[in-house]
Amino acid sequence: AERILQHGCRTMRQLGSGVLDICYVASGRIDVVYTGVADEGWKPWDYCAAMVIAEEAGCTIRSLKGAPGRKDASDEFDKEGKVVQGSSFDIYSKSMICGVNKSLVEDCRRVVLDM
Repeated sequence: AERILQHGCRTMRQLGSGVLDICYVASGRIDVVYTGVADEGWKPWDYCAAMVIAEEAGCTIRSLKGAPGRKDASDEFDKEGKVVQGSSFDIYSKSMICGVNKSLVEDCRRVVLDM
């Protein structure tokens, strides 16, 4: 958490509901939410409906560290950490990052994973 605050984050908050967190990103109330840094990821039902709402609002949602059965997130992010066009989020992922736009997701992912 300290590393994230050093990169300009003004505040961090966990609201207790994955669905609510993602919907807050979709509404613009918060800029980004992530989970799964220490493999504590949410369950598929935390993602399903909220993912649709976020994508319809123009947000970007991807796996933070890669989908199940994959060693990394190379199908969702290229070598420079940019979102791969046409990639999609797997609701069975143990990690997730959702942001109001692609560049914010890319920047935050870089900081969270200390890349």
